[in-house]
Amino acid sequence: MIISFYLNGQSVEIDTMPHHRAVDLLRDYFQIRSVHHNCGDAKCGSCLILMDDYPVHSCLIPAFELRFKMIWTMEGLSSQKSYSDIVTGFKTANVQLCSTCAPARALVTEALLRQTVRPSAEQVREAADSVRCGCSSTPRILDAILRSAHLREKRIHVS
Repeated sequence: MIISFYLNGQSVEIDTMPHHRAVDLLRDYFQIRSVHHNCGDAKCGSCLILMDDYPVHSCLIPAFELRFKMIWTMEGLSSQKSYSDIVTGFKTANVQLCSTCAPARALVTEALLRQTVRPSAEQVREAADSVRCGCSSTPRILDAILRSAHLREKRIHVS
């Protein structure tokens, strides 16, 4: 089965079996290392990707569902100007994340900020809760996401 989609802004095409999962396809065929395969059942969030601007668990997505979608991973996000808002927001909140959850946290923050530059407390908590890792405290993660949102809003209004 030939699947065409956009990966980090580039059109790609691959011949794969429809039962392959997105996480395996991204890691094995495209060498995307920011997407981790840990729990295999969407509990940890380390496999998160953005699919058409929404965070999804790539460990649950069959490869064929990528067809004609816009997929973003940390490799693509880190090259975008908007990524600096997230990096600075987390840095000023003194949040240091592990290599397993950092890509997923950045992606869920980006997804939230693409939806709204002024997220509600509930939206921020939902984004924070979508990734489970003990490397940082929830209050600090919430603060980091809010700081990122403030920076994004400020940058957008200055531009």
